[in-house]
Amino acid sequence: MSPRTAEATRVDQFIHIVLKGGLSEEQARELYALGPEATTFVLLAVSAAYGMSAAPQAADYHLSKPSGQKAPYEKPNKTSTKRKKPGAKIGHPGSRRSRPESVDQHETVRLPCCPDCGRKLNRCDRPRTRIIEDLLEDLRVNATQYTIHRDYCPACKKDVEPVVAEAMPNASLGHRVVASSCWFHYGLGVTVGQVMDILAYHLKTRITSGGLINAWQRMAEVLTPWYEQIGEDARHSSHLHADETG
Repeated sequence: MSPRTAEATRVDQFIHIVLKGGLSEEQARELYALGPEATTFVLLAVSAAYGMSAAPQAADYHLSKPSGQKAPYEKPNKTSTKRKKPGAKIGHPGSRRSRPESVDQHETVRLPCCPDCGRKLNRCDRPRTRIIEDLLEDLRVNATQYTIHRDYCPACKKDVEPVVAEAMPNASLGHRVVASSCWFHYGLGVTVGQVMDILAYHLKTRITSGGLINAWQRMAEVLTPWYEQIGEDARHSSHLHADETG
């Protein structure tokens, strides 16, 4: 075998070694010793093989990350449609706010007629109670227990009951408490923990961080349509003004 043929055979061997990812430092130095022409040929052959085959692309061999690990921006977005069921597992102890030690006043609410069709209701003896804690104008905490009567509409063939306007649905805190806590956090930049301290110490209203965030999310659902309407009106207005003060 002539020296030229031996050198070509060795170059072919180097190509196979590099493609398999098993090139050692000693072999790399041997390839370098064969000269720039042989080194250039090996690199071009390996580059062409990666470009034409299903072998890993050059992005998989980046110097800034360990081998075998993909960079975060190279990972595909998760498209799984399986969503975790919200809430705690069955049997987990509840974490609802405790009832106030005393009730300051009692209110009874009942519908005079069906809110949907206006027909007379069949009176039923199935009331339920709901306690709402809120702030008065002098910042005193007031707990009101509402006795809500649920009656039956024979025309609509369903049970109906009045809406308690003093609080959002399924909420035990009134509008003043929720609005004040929103202003503390989003308007003044007070942390969630500090808002809890203000409510507990100054306003005698204890609430967890999860209860606060849940109340704010409910308020966001109520205010979102108004917010979007303001943006829509701004986009269709003849003049727009922006405050760009640094």
